Amino acid sequence: MNDFLLKLKTLSHNEAFGGILLIFFTLLALLVQNSSFSIYYENFLDLKIGISINEFELNKPFLLWINDGLIAIFFFCIGLELKKEFIEGDFRNPKNIILPFSAALGGILIPALIFALVNIGDAYTLKGWAIPTATDTAFALAILIMAGKHIPHSLKIFLLSLAIFDDVGAILIIAIFYTTELSTAAFVIASLAIFAMLILNLLRITKKSVYFVCSLVLWVSVLKSGVHATLAGIITAIFIPMHTKEGVAFLEEINEGLKFWISFVILPLFAFANAGVNLSHINLDLIFSGVSIGIFLGLFLGKQVGVFLFSFLAIKFKLSSLPQDSNLKQLYGVCILTGIGFTMSLFIDGLAYEVSDIFHYVDNLAILAASFCSGIFGFIYLKFFTK
Repeated sequence: MNDFLLKLKTLSHNEAFGGILLIFFTLLALLVQNSSFSIYYENFLDLKIGISINEFELNKPFLLWINDGLIAIFFFCIGLELKKEFIEGDFRNPKNIILPFSAALGGILIPALIFALVNIGDAYTLKGWAIPTATDTAFALAILIMAGKHIPHSLKIFLLSLAIFDDVGAILIIAIFYTTELSTAAFVIASLAIFAMLILNLLRITKKSVYFVCSLVLWVSVLKSGVHATLAGIITAIFIPMHTKEGVAFLEEINEGLKFWISFVILPLFAFANAGVNLSHINLDLIFSGVSIGIFLGLFLGKQVGVFLFSFLAIKFKLSSLPQDSNLKQLYGVCILTGIGFTMSLFIDGLAYEVSDIFHYVDNLAILAASFCSGIFGFIYLKFFTK
């Protein structure tokens, strides 16, 4: 049993395996949703779970517990990685930040512009402008690794660094543009929780249970405030101390402890819950509608063009340099992979259109099609045309 757990822990650190696991659960969701088991799949996601204490009530379908709760843990880990890079990693040197930051910026602006141009004049469809701005890092990284050993390690670091800024961009977009009515009382409680974590950090208190309680209060208050709860994950990560008073790597210990749950529970469950598109419900007449074309072109074309263009300009004007031992052809191959929006794009799609089937699921189909095309094209290009 111990050997089995040790193997699972080792696999949780394998980025390629994480992507393969996501592909499996994506296909499983599509298979289940388009079979006689679809009713059980939908009932599973609609299952109401919650607590009620006097006037306080938190009662949500299981799908929202996944998308509001579990995914906040994922973004907490992203925040830990970001803090570690700024304090101890490559981001200590400002020059190392410019290339992935520029790439992420281009990967947000150009797809959003393409979607907006396709859907200009329709206020409702324009709400989905952020759908093609996201990248599913686990998928993209898995395909990059599978493309071959001739791809330099520095490009993997570039993709991971780009993904950090891309995810932070997604968090900011969600917080700013997909926020419902704001609650002043909830904001006050959230501010108190943040202040408490600031004091804990300054005093270098490293009891996990104390941070857990503060983060839980912060998550609930942010959830009730009207801002999307994933923001609580990033904020909490900022206040986690790097080391204990004895010099033990506290932040790294937390991050390592969560990798297993992220790889084997949170991301697979997130993929399974969000990828179940019922193909029988798709209205073929809407396949070439503005929203589906905007999503497909934004992801498949806009992401690779935006990421590569902004990266090239940063290199051209000597603000940064190519990742070590790589060339522009290989860099472009990585840019193609950023069009794999998949889970994050499906997530933003649900926020933009409030999990509505008004487009008869062609929006979801466009995300899957663009992600599939980006993955296949990127793999073939990197495998056979960059040696």
